[in-house]
Amino acid sequence: MKLKSMMARLNACKVDDEVLKHSRLARAGNRLIQLAEILRFIEPALALVAMLILMSAPALAQGGTIFGQDDQSIGNGFRQMIRYGRNLMYLLGVVGVGWAVVNYMTEKAYMKQGIGGFASFGIGGITQLVQSFSQGNAVDLDTDLGK
Repeated sequence: MKLKSMMARLNACKVDDEVLKHSRLARAGNRLIQLAEILRFIEPALALVAMLILMSAPALAQGGTIFGQDDQSIGNGFRQMIRYGRNLMYLLGVVGVGWAVVNYMTEKAYMKQGIGGFASFGIGGITQLVQSFSQGNAVDLDTDLGK
């Protein structure tokens, strides 16, 4: 599908064949436009490769492996990312509910902010659960409601 759209774009930048036949500058310009379309098509892959090279270059320059000597560094990084995500969701929940309260007091629409705030709290709770599991902690559910 994407390849068809790229081919359609390449064919869309056609110049009159008579002009292309007699003008070297028109042929060069047509090729540059086609090259730009091809680069635009592969740009996401080039960005990913460049990002990987730039991120791994400092680690490789030190003579070590990309993730260092500690084999737990990937897991530790993932746990930190989950922790920051959880904290961000709780913060967004506080902001959303606070915004809803202010809008309610000023008699403006407030439900979207309230729902968004409570949804952020819910996502924060889910990420807290994931963090607990990632640290190897068991999560006990109190099914007898404290009896």
